[in-house]
Amino acid sequence: MLTKQFLESNKKIIKGKIKERGPGYVIGKILKKLITLEILIIYPVVFFLCVIIRLVRPLFFIRFGSLYSEKIGPFSSRPELNLCEQEHGIQPKGTFNIYNTGFSSFTCNRQLLNMWKRVLRVYPRSKYFWNIMRSFSFGKDHVIDTTETSRDIHGLLEKSPVHLTFTKEEIFRAKQELLRMGINEKDKYVLIINRGQRYHIEGLPTLKNRNFDYHTFRNCSINDFIPMAEMLVLKGSTVIRMGHKVSDYMNTKNPKIIEYEKRGFRTDLLDIYLAANCRYIVGSDTGYSTVSGWNFRRPIVYVNFSCFEYIEPWLSSWLFIYKKHWIKSEKRFMKVKELFDSGVSRFFRTDQYEKNGIEVINNSPKEIQDVVDEQEQRLNGTWKENDEDNELQKIFWAHFKHSKYHGVIRSRIGANFLRENKNLIY
Repeated sequence: MLTKQFLESNKKIIKGKIKERGPGYVIGKILKKLITLEILIIYPVVFFLCVIIRLVRPLFFIRFGSLYSEKIGPFSSRPELNLCEQEHGIQPKGTFNIYNTGFSSFTCNRQLLNMWKRVLRVYPRSKYFWNIMRSFSFGKDHVIDTTETSRDIHGLLEKSPVHLTFTKEEIFRAKQELLRMGINEKDKYVLIINRGQRYHIEGLPTLKNRNFDYHTFRNCSINDFIPMAEMLVLKGSTVIRMGHKVSDYMNTKNPKIIEYEKRGFRTDLLDIYLAANCRYIVGSDTGYSTVSGWNFRRPIVYVNFSCFEYIEPWLSSWLFIYKKHWIKSEKRFMKVKELFDSGVSRFFRTDQYEKNGIEVINNSPKEIQDVVDEQEQRLNGTWKENDEDNELQKIFWAHFKHSKYHGVIRSRIGANFLRENKNLIY
């Protein structure tokens, strides 16, 4: 397991050294790296203790899990879903659960870690137990995991309580930081965020040698959000552009549209507090959106959702529009049925689309504005359903069969998006 992680995180360097110095030199270096205190002492001792833990399971059932604290998506969603599954009897009862933070010392948000520590037992060194238990068949039952990673196929989020809370001191500090931004306690604010490449290059120190180009198809420009943001300002909201080490900035001078990081307001505390208290968040399929939607059950408007079959329709207050798939050779968009039948709906790498001659098309500024306007009307209670819209929703979601990706479906696709693309869903 350690060898696999070491090779994966250093693949680019290893290839270069093999070419420069030869395979013998590289093998020697790898062995030297792996023959450490962990291998010689810690793991043998922990393995012995794991055997004992397995033997006493009928009397005292201990399980080990990870918070995956390097990246905000799994860091927010997996522990949340596990708690929901425990409360609804899907996880084993009467267990003593212990979590580690992951194999890296890097934590993407310290505030979120502090909040998890209030509801979970978190001991970083338990990572050795977790790694051994998941590596040997006798330990599988002692590993904490969800039914399907971060897929709420049982529909538990909407019917489970929020688990994370702020202390009075944290709330006071967050409100003071909001005042610095010019936001009073009664002001309404909407968060927006896009996915870019810079954070994956500069913001993940433990993964700096990994190439994240395989996910460039998920990226989009924040400037496509400007018409929507301007509309929200006219409707009385402040718009806060979230993100850490963002790839691009908004070309607007509107004082009610705040570039959160650029203007020096970003803190770990405010990242989480804003997510918990916003009216809703508008974002592409990037990890930060899960903090708002999963951990605090806030409404979401997902735009530019790129991994089609991985849509997350868990809450009734979430709206989606997705990137369409253009077949270059035929000069047309793929129908929803084609996406499923061909397997394109599960493509997860940029090179898969390129090899199959498919271009993933970002949502237009108008499409983004339309679906956000729908969310505004829904939250204000002025949205009116009609029979055609309901029928289009049924036809669209009928393509999503019950599977390891989908179970209970509560969300909706933007009404105007479906009207304008109804030829793609039949």
